[in-house]
Amino acid sequence: MFSTLRHHKTWLWGILTIVVIISFVVFFSPDVKRNQGTSAATVGYMDGKPVASDQFSTAYFEADLLYFLNSGQRPQEGRGGWDSENEAKQRLILADRAAKAGIRVSSEAATVWLQSLPIFKDKGGNYSPALYERFVANVLNPAGYSKYMLEELAKSEMAIKELIASVGLPGAMVSPRYAKASLQAEKEIYLVELATFPLSSFLAAVENVEEPELQQYYTNRMASYRVPEKVQLHYIEFPATNYFDAGQALFAQREKLSVAEFADKVYGDNDPDLYVDENGNTLSEEAAKEKIITGIQKEYSLRAARAAAAEFVNTYFAAQKFSERDYLDAAEAKALTPKLSEPFSQSEGKPEGLDFPASFTQAVWSLSATNAVLPPVVGQTNVYAVCFAGKTESRTPDYSEVAEKVLEDYKKAEAVRECNAAARTFATSVTNQLVAGKSFEEAALEAKALFVAVPEFTADATGVDMELPAQWWQIKNAVSFKTAPTVCSPIIPASPLATNAAAAVVYLKERKPADSALVEAELEKHTRGLLADSLQSVFTEWYMLEHDKANFETATDIAKRKQEAQERAARMAEAEAAAQTQSANDWAPVAETTSAPVASTANPPTEPSTD
Repeated sequence: MFSTLRHHKTWLWGILTIVVIISFVVFFSPDVKRNQGTSAATVGYMDGKPVASDQFSTAYFEADLLYFLNSGQRPQEGRGGWDSENEAKQRLILADRAAKAGIRVSSEAATVWLQSLPIFKDKGGNYSPALYERFVANVLNPAGYSKYMLEELAKSEMAIKELIASVGLPGAMVSPRYAKASLQAEKEIYLVELATFPLSSFLAAVENVEEPELQQYYTNRMASYRVPEKVQLHYIEFPATNYFDAGQALFAQREKLSVAEFADKVYGDNDPDLYVDENGNTLSEEAAKEKIITGIQKEYSLRAARAAAAEFVNTYFAAQKFSERDYLDAAEAKALTPKLSEPFSQSEGKPEGLDFPASFTQAVWSLSATNAVLPPVVGQTNVYAVCFAGKTESRTPDYSEVAEKVLEDYKKAEAVRECNAAARTFATSVTNQLVAGKSFEEAALEAKALFVAVPEFTADATGVDMELPAQWWQIKNAVSFKTAPTVCSPIIPASPLATNAAAAVVYLKERKPADSALVEAELEKHTRGLLADSLQSVFTEWYMLEHDKANFETATDIAKRKQEAQERAARMAEAEAAAQTQSANDWAPVAETTSAPVASTANPPTEPSTD
């Protein structure tokens, strides 16, 4: 949440067809029971007081919807640090603190915020009531949500923003001198040249590799050749194309219009210039309406396919059966034929050739023999009912299985070593050549390196308009805080993973002060950004204290804490039992020697006299 305080990613709504929002509608569709097996996670305690499930669900929905409104796409759990449960907790804590601070937001203020969102603006950048109403009608309402809930989100968000300002602004300060100095540093100009040593130039030189060397290379790097754990799935496809008629019937039932009538209405309500082809050319009215119709048909066919998959999948959730056998028996009873995917690893993400979304990766690795079935998996053109079919354990292959790969890797590793060595040799000698009057370009060409003149860039640049032999951050790091002219060392080494790998030596030829006119033009904006950063820092520090005070725990947190406590107790009991066993073993020989008869003629030892 806090990363949005300074910057909100704006996005172009583009062609206003319903297909743009398919993923949002499908996710919130009521066709499949929500929160299967996770109802306990929606009940928690904040400040020692219970939080009702409807409160938590509202906060969860608000966090998800807010992300969508700002970015044009739904967040994916675990991607970019997104944690839905944590986002809901943050919103509930902040809403509670805003209420306690007496912050109240009027409907008028909430309306102003909603109208400021890019999603509701037309091509000219003006708020469009038609776009707002269409979003409510075609996204929120079909998913079981209302305009009232969207307006409540606006009030909640405005209250949080006012809380942020009231807490952060008193401590957020930026001096004019600091603001100008930091902007001047960001706008300093660099002129940089590179001498590069392509890896390809050294690969051909690696010849006559001995077999013992390869086997030793493999032995030293066996972990890198390990075959990862893989999972295999049963899946039943529900292609959207098979549910075209059902989708159109669903559309007519919900909209009370034919698809053609709806396309007429959508086109008539919007600027015709919004409807463009792949080259940005405005479509004719007929072509634009056809595009709208195609989007509607695709969306509702997909929704009908999902409903069919949900009818099959919900059998398990209702009966609390999640085994592979249940799945296969139910498929046979419904005359459905499951297919078996190829085994795939977590890094591969999904079975090759299947239309699974990116969010599928995390869900599938939670499956097991006793928890084998997922809710329907929605792709771009198909919906899938999937079931766990098994896992293959990770293993280390024999050398003979990977001999060709080992040879390839060995040659590349040797070439990288030689390539980097050549770059280091050049970096060591080029300084004296520059002193002697040679240019960096002349020295590079003499060393049989490739010379690259990088277009001038500012310190805050995120790249230049040319292909570079090294990553941009490496080049910037090589010249930052250095005085020109400077040959930067150490070298940027060649990476065997890069497509056009090369070792590079960076030469900072000139460093020029920032353009004063540019600094003056951007100073006000830059100062506002620094102030926002300062505000965020102050507010975040305050929030962390409030977070600790709230001690917000969901049922998931409580269960996890109890499980961890049980595991600690079990480990302690195990350690105590082991200690007792060890203690008994330590004393056992002594007890046996002193209690058993000694069958020996040797004189027994006598205790020392105390007389």
